[in-house]
Amino acid sequence: MPKYRVQLKQGKRTVVEHIEAKSVDAVINFYNTLTTMKLTEILKIEFQDTTTPPIDDYNYQSLFKGFVKNSDTRQVKQIILHNVKPTVDEDAIYSACIANLEINGTNIDSVTATLFKD
Repeated sequence: MPKYRVQLKQGKRTVVEHIEAKSVDAVINFYNTLTTMKLTEILKIEFQDTTTPPIDDYNYQSLFKGFVKNSDTRQVKQIILHNVKPTVDEDAIYSACIANLEINGTNIDSVTATLFKD
């Protein structure tokens, strides 16, 4: 059975749960039947690593912030990366963004306003 990440909201409270169900319709039916919280998001989990995470050796740059942009559509999205490898520089991030990311189905052609935090 597929695994889903579900977000529920009521008032100021937001709850994120993981559930294994037969389908998206089954998830909707399950929560609408059993809870007063509003189901606001269902994400299908395509990849899940259950191995033990590495120990924290603090050998990284703690934060990278920047903006990726498509000039044709003039769309911009913020990108935040945590625990950036010490060997990674702005050029590597730029190349990875161009190769792997999109904004609403359009290619990224620039990364601007970059900030590294140690």
